[in-house]
Amino acid sequence: MFLFHFMSNQRKNLFEVLNTKSRRAFPPSLFLLIALLTLAGCVPQKSESPGKVQKTVELHYQLGINFLNEGKTPQAIKELLAAQMLAPGNGDIEHALGLAYQRKGMYDEAVTQYKIALEKDPKLTEAKNNLGTAYLAKGMPDDAIKKFEECLKDPTYLTPEKAAYNLGVAYNQKNDLDKAIINYERSALLKDDNINALFNLGFCYEEKKDFNKALEDYKKALAVDPSFKEALYRIGLIYQERKDYPAATEAFRKVVEIDPEFLVGHLKLGESLFNEGDKSEAIKKLEFVVKNDPEGQIGSEAKRIIGENSKQKRETK
Repeated sequence: MFLFHFMSNQRKNLFEVLNTKSRRAFPPSLFLLIALLTLAGCVPQKSESPGKVQKTVELHYQLGINFLNEGKTPQAIKELLAAQMLAPGNGDIEHALGLAYQRKGMYDEAVTQYKIALEKDPKLTEAKNNLGTAYLAKGMPDDAIKKFEECLKDPTYLTPEKAAYNLGVAYNQKNDLDKAIINYERSALLKDDNINALFNLGFCYEEKKDFNKALEDYKKALAVDPSFKEALYRIGLIYQERKDYPAATEAFRKVVEIDPEFLVGHLKLGESLFNEGDKSEAIKKLEFVVKNDPEGQIGSEAKRIIGENSKQKRETK
């Protein structure tokens, strides 16, 4: 069973995790991401009104949206509450406030705001999608699934690939890999460069021990973004599992080239080099890990591998 963390629509702004297996160096489900909508697309921009109150509402609303887009959540909440006070029950304002609360980790408040928005405007399909992600954050996948399915039934919904993707994450949360795969595939068909769906497909197939299919989907993700280090890392782990150490070494080298500070990548590269027989370079990589994480878990693992190598040397003398 996995446990998920959530993010905005951009792949690199992660913020949730699920269970992991001991053979992996970091939680694989760190990359099972929920596709919240980019804010400019989530909340329609309202037209200006000649009335003074309406202009004040508009000002607070637009400031709130701008602050959300800039990642300034407390300021956004302040402005949106001011707009709400002047125009209570406005669907767009309630929806935007829900997004702000969700970004702040206030999931109960977010759910309340999304529900109010949908009461005022049932056609706000984006609010249904975001309500589903809030349910997922609260560990309520069945409620989330209902909302994502409602989104997918709306023929006017402009980004169904996001609801399909989120439906996959919901089934992941229920540990139903087969249904998760169906929905990730659906999302990838709706948007063929959906890198998150492709990555999650690879991870699901890896969990099912279908390593050929996992490699295929990870490589599809890399075709979209060759710098996607997480996919390269998973590829390296699969090759390492298969004892194809040259291929694993190549993958891990690319990982640390993309992100030289990614210590787990250096650790795995060191392991792979040891397995290839290049002990000199392996030691350099592992010593780099120890130097940068002397008291941490990754550094301790590097020390253990170095120690085992030293012991083997003494025993062969």
